[in-house]
Amino acid sequence: MLNVAEEKAPISVDADQLLSRTFTFKVQPQNSVISEDFVFHQNGFLIGYSHANETYWELDGNVVNILDADGRVTCQLSPLSGAGEAIRLGGYFRNPMLGYEETANFHVLEENASDSHTRIQSFDLFDTLVARRCYDPLEVFRIVERKAAVPGFADWRHKTEMSIFGRRPYGIDDIYLIMVSEGFITQKQAAVLRWMELEEEWEHLFPIGDVVARVGANDIVISDMYLPRPFIERVLREKCGLENRLYLSNYGKHHRQIWPEILSNHNVRTHFGDNIQADIISPASFGIDVALVSISKWDQTEQVLHAIGLGAYAHAVREARLRSFHPSLAIRHAKRAQASINIPLMLLASFWLKACAQERGVDKILMAARDCNLWQEMLASRHFARANMPPSEYIRISRAVCYTESVEYEAYLQNKLGLRNLLVDFVGTGKSLGTIIDRMERRATVTPCILLGEPRSAEIVETLPETFLLRDFTTYRVFFEALNASLEGSTVLTVPDNYRLAVLLQENEFSDVVKTMIGEMRSTFQHFMRDLDRIDPPRNPPSLDILRQAGGAIVELLPAWSGKLSVLEAEQKSNVAQGNAFRAAYATH
Repeated sequence: MLNVAEEKAPISVDADQLLSRTFTFKVQPQNSVISEDFVFHQNGFLIGYSHANETYWELDGNVVNILDADGRVTCQLSPLSGAGEAIRLGGYFRNPMLGYEETANFHVLEENASDSHTRIQSFDLFDTLVARRCYDPLEVFRIVERKAAVPGFADWRHKTEMSIFGRRPYGIDDIYLIMVSEGFITQKQAAVLRWMELEEEWEHLFPIGDVVARVGANDIVISDMYLPRPFIERVLREKCGLENRLYLSNYGKHHRQIWPEILSNHNVRTHFGDNIQADIISPASFGIDVALVSISKWDQTEQVLHAIGLGAYAHAVREARLRSFHPSLAIRHAKRAQASINIPLMLLASFWLKACAQERGVDKILMAARDCNLWQEMLASRHFARANMPPSEYIRISRAVCYTESVEYEAYLQNKLGLRNLLVDFVGTGKSLGTIIDRMERRATVTPCILLGEPRSAEIVETLPETFLLRDFTTYRVFFEALNASLEGSTVLTVPDNYRLAVLLQENEFSDVVKTMIGEMRSTFQHFMRDLDRIDPPRNPPSLDILRQAGGAIVELLPAWSGKLSVLEAEQKSNVAQGNAFRAAYATH
């Protein structure tokens, strides 16, 4: 019989085992304990312990990958032998400061007897689990005022609520009763306006994906809110997709009145919320760990858009950013970079293209495959049609066909032209575009345009293209090509096909993970496009100088994303070689 003190062979682990235990986290050979409250969350988060080097986790077979804030592996934990049935995992630390080089520090997770993994989390609702499209909650009242044509409603509605806030419990009905009693509105108006407010509030609410994903089955939601409980319940169920228990009050969190009841019924680990007083100071005074949720605030890109008078677009970008979530951290980062970097840059460059078209009397814009596959959809949208953008068309083009003599391809391309044209690419020197334009002898009627150009272009291209921004390609190009990656193949050849022209495409070689990533980035873009249709184009867009300054500020945010986009970057680099006609045998015609 095996003695209990004897070491057993390593025990294999699965997700259920990891989720149902608390671990001690320590480092060998120092034998120093870092945390005795290391807990795995079902959606890939680590809780109970917080550090940028250990932020997320994933299970790869029988190995547990520990990921840093960028989503890169900092430790691969494999099962270790040990005494008894307790789970032990260990692996060498990979230091991000040393390029993720493996170090001599051996990280160990050992199952302990704590029941910490059974503790629950509590969440605020508004600006934590859901955000408002309008950002400022008072904007809901202003919208109702405009739609109902009741002058002064927004100010009176807010003033009335503030007159009773903190003095007694109240709900939305109490607010409208006071407005009726003070003679501002009639009872009928109150009934109509109340319903309009509820409808407008509902239309403006959307889930914050990253925070909703942190909610476990037994967690609770606590909201200080004046709206009717059935309405709040529907927000939780239908907007967030959550069935968790809801605690609703006026000042329960703010005045610290609700926590004794919460703690008598629940063993709370952490409270998440956005309000310093109600969600941080208040629960912390009862010994509850707290997490300030600031994700719903404007990010740097959105602030840039606001600063140049494009606030309506900032709201749409914010919604695309906050909604985005995916269980895969690499895909999640790609979706957020799409919202926070790529979409705003395309917006600014679209106004630049419109100015270029107006200056030259352009009647047709040709958008180059594949980098412009998303940008073309933006230019061709109803929104930019209302902004008087010339018609645009997506064309098959690549370096391979630009540099290869082909009457068939020249016929294909010239058939797409208008009287005066812009030929647009996302990144490049403009040399390949200039080559095909000159070969067709259409320099007088076709102007090449590049969103992101190489500063050395003057040394490379005899006739410079119109360029929105100049940046070193080594730092920026591959990321923008990656953020605009398409599942379609690269154009390699145009051939006759029974008296029609067929464009042959070279198959790409993206992995299944990156194919999913590209699809998810497109999903984020398409959500933004639905919001774009609600925006009225500005009558006086920012000047070209202001657009370029704003674009430059956004581009400079990209290097901070490089670690988060490493998977996408690596595969994009392997797919940028010039097309090979031989490999087009199985291409789509």
